[in-house]
Amino acid sequence: MVEERRPFRVIGKSHPRVDVVEKVSGSYSYVGDMSVPGMLHAKVLRSPHAHARVKRIDTRGAEAVPGVRAVLTPDDVLDKPVYRANAVSPSAPNFTDAHILEQEVRHVGDRVAAVAATSVEAAEEAIAKIEVEYERLPAVFDFEEAMQPDAPSVHEAVLWGGTEIPIVNNSNSLPGMTEGAFGDVEEGLRKADVVVENTFRTGRPHNAPLNCAASLCRPLPGGGLEIWSHSQGIHPHRICLAASLGITLGKIRLHRVSPGGAFGLYIYVHFTDFICAALALKAGMPVKLEDTREEMFLDGGRHPALIKLRTGAMKDGTLVAMDMWLADGVGAYEPLPGMCSLMCGFFLSKYRCPNKRFDGRSVYTNTPPLCAMRGAGNPQVHFAVESQMDILAEELGMDPVELRRKNNPGEGDHFIGQGMEITSSIQSCGLEQLVHEGAKRIGWDNRKGYAPYEDRPWIKRGIGMASGFHTSGAGSEKPASYMLDYSGAIVKMNEDGTANLTLAAVDFGSGNVTAMAVMAAEELGIRYEDVIVTDASTENSLYEHWIHASRSVYSVGGAVKAASGKAKDMILDWAGLMLEVPARDLDTGDGRVFSVKDPSQGTTIREVLEFAQSQGLGTAIGTTSHRATACPPHFVVTFVEVDVDTLTGAVKLVRVFQSADVGTPINPEAVRGQLVGGLHMGMGYALTEDVVYDPEDGHVVNPNFKDYKLLTALDMPDVETLLADSVEPTGPFGAKGVGEGATNTVAPAVYNAVYNAVGVRICTMPLTPEKIVDALKVSGKTAEAKPVPLAASPTRS
Repeated sequence: MVEERRPFRVIGKSHPRVDVVEKVSGSYSYVGDMSVPGMLHAKVLRSPHAHARVKRIDTRGAEAVPGVRAVLTPDDVLDKPVYRANAVSPSAPNFTDAHILEQEVRHVGDRVAAVAATSVEAAEEAIAKIEVEYERLPAVFDFEEAMQPDAPSVHEAVLWGGTEIPIVNNSNSLPGMTEGAFGDVEEGLRKADVVVENTFRTGRPHNAPLNCAASLCRPLPGGGLEIWSHSQGIHPHRICLAASLGITLGKIRLHRVSPGGAFGLYIYVHFTDFICAALALKAGMPVKLEDTREEMFLDGGRHPALIKLRTGAMKDGTLVAMDMWLADGVGAYEPLPGMCSLMCGFFLSKYRCPNKRFDGRSVYTNTPPLCAMRGAGNPQVHFAVESQMDILAEELGMDPVELRRKNNPGEGDHFIGQGMEITSSIQSCGLEQLVHEGAKRIGWDNRKGYAPYEDRPWIKRGIGMASGFHTSGAGSEKPASYMLDYSGAIVKMNEDGTANLTLAAVDFGSGNVTAMAVMAAEELGIRYEDVIVTDASTENSLYEHWIHASRSVYSVGGAVKAASGKAKDMILDWAGLMLEVPARDLDTGDGRVFSVKDPSQGTTIREVLEFAQSQGLGTAIGTTSHRATACPPHFVVTFVEVDVDTLTGAVKLVRVFQSADVGTPINPEAVRGQLVGGLHMGMGYALTEDVVYDPEDGHVVNPNFKDYKLLTALDMPDVETLLADSVEPTGPFGAKGVGEGATNTVAPAVYNAVYNAVGVRICTMPLTPEKIVDALKVSGKTAEAKPVPLAASPTRS
């Protein structure tokens, strides 16, 4: 059932971003732009070997370089494990498998030593003069090979809290976080009329924000630190730093700074932050450390996965069994333990099916550590499952759209988000509207592949689609033992009727803080322009968890709405005294307080606040700490039309219909921006983006934007967007998320469209021209390069 949207004064209109002037004018200070008096510059000495033990370090040459103020080696920090991701609380078990600097390096570019000096040049000179003796060890670079019994061991053991967990065959399977099931899968497969079984391999794209990781740390009196850093959560970031450095939590002041793009890269603490902080403490002076572009590729990127999928259905298309075996490549260190847990929840929620099973494992290799990246395991799951659904539809002789419609989740269904403990019931679902409208607009009924160009008959056109979802946060009715969803907001009214909004929530490019200002304005009854978002740090803001899982609008928005509501209640109480009207009969809007019974009677909010001040009543303020108790899925449907050059294998997207069910769109243009941005990232995932390691020594072959192939605006197709007519009952003003779901469905839609165009199915990523040409040769479907009449091509609506 679709609830009717209520009328809003501010929500639903397009507003400029709160930071737009600073950023477009170049006046915004990112961490890389910052400096403080007496600041030193840092550089890191990195290992040339993929796996080695550090036998000896001689730093005398470095210490003799003029301007050097501190040299850091593993001996300085060896006993300090680093906590890169705080899940619940400082006292809860934390996962550790790395140190600030390593005595045993595990990938080319791993951290061996660091220097702080008065100039970048002096730091670089000092790094070059550090002598290191290594004992080389066997290494493994491919995560499929790493699972073999005779593969070199990357880690012998890791720590979960104080418990040592042995690593067998390089597989890290934390208890209760790598598997889940419903029903009896084997029995379901036996009863199925059709069973399809396929293996899929996903790629290794990098988050690739325009910025580079940077940190600026200034020592404070009493052994504290003031820090400016790229972070998706300044409070959990501070918790990790305090625990890793042995500093009292309250002695660390961490500032909220826009990272200028993240896509999941800063959901955990970078080694840059630990090294910079340790150098600052040792030198007793401010230190700044910024990665080069090449160093950026030594940390981060989406996990590659090997997925074996079995799916069973009855003749009418009803799914009866879904079985996924998955190996997740994590690199040398695992900053986010339990990525398999996320993949498990996403898989188990994909479609209605009585019998489901997920069996996963995380696998170490001697390659740079990976991280969360827009979707955190969900793009991998969607690629496999949505490709499999098209394969199953063909086996059944069924329309792929109809197969999905028959099995799509809907209102009232049980939904699992980021693992088995994080659950909701689906209370809003616009999937049917999105699928129906997308099929109509893309011309689905005429989707048979054809040659659209009379003079280039070797170019074939096809249509594909995929449907899916992502969570809106990681909330659950009962708090999960391994993940928190907690937000805080402070709303303070000024005497002129404007409001200050203080949030720890970081805006890393999506415009989420702008959405918070819109919601505050709506609830308070003032103009969007009259909400001023303040600078925030861990000292003046309430606790906010990592911004991830598309939780900003849903979870942070819930806190903003509640805090704004408390400030509004104070205004109404004071207006009641001033107007001699019960507060319950008053409301706010357009900067006024008015009578609900007779809106012409009232006064301005400014006059109410001035009255309160004159009477010594105080300041209107609202503060809220808010735990989300649900994680409603936002649904996304993607239809794509592609051209495939059968001579070169080149794939070009011609037209895309990208749609989403986000509940109430708070700032519609920002939502559409997310849909188009998610399309761009999904296209790169499908076609070009992949970090490549040298098979001989494991170094990154393409660590720059020349060799790492990002798509540009010139590669974008015509895009049409649609937002479903839905309202989420549990969300602030009926809203839910959108950021990550916009990417999940793109890659499988592209692969399905290519199959529709040329009739070859490829199950590995990315979809390079070479793979298409080779597959066409094997299938015997290579086209002849001679013209044919265009009249033979079907027409499209």
